[in-house]
Amino acid sequence: METLNLELYIQQLSPAQHRMFNEIKAVIESVEPSVKLILFVKQPYFYCPQYESIKPHFRPSVMLSFFDDHVNIFATSIRQYEQDLKDYKLTKKYNLQIDLDQKLPVEVLSTIFKESLHP
Repeated sequence: METLNLELYIQQLSPAQHRMFNEIKAVIESVEPSVKLILFVKQPYFYCPQYESIKPHFRPSVMLSFFDDHVNIFATSIRQYEQDLKDYKLTKKYNLQIDLDQKLPVEVLSTIFKESLHP
């Protein structure tokens, strides 16, 4: 059932959201090929299988939240790379906000995703 919900979620993304989702997913999979993707609290949620026994709220992970014109990326190590993300908005809770028409900062995101998935 979870896979079906995930597939439906992805199908309902706009073309710009879908492109951004695929770009972010590719970066995550490049740093962690064994990553699992599920919907958690109705959002795309990436985590490593070795941490599956940890409750989702506490599990090392990366979560995405899509809006009409941007995506928020929730990852624990974003804050320490604030200086490398000056062209992007950080929310008060240090979530990274990327406009759908902005270029992904792939190099810094690779580091952030690797550290957030493996603390």
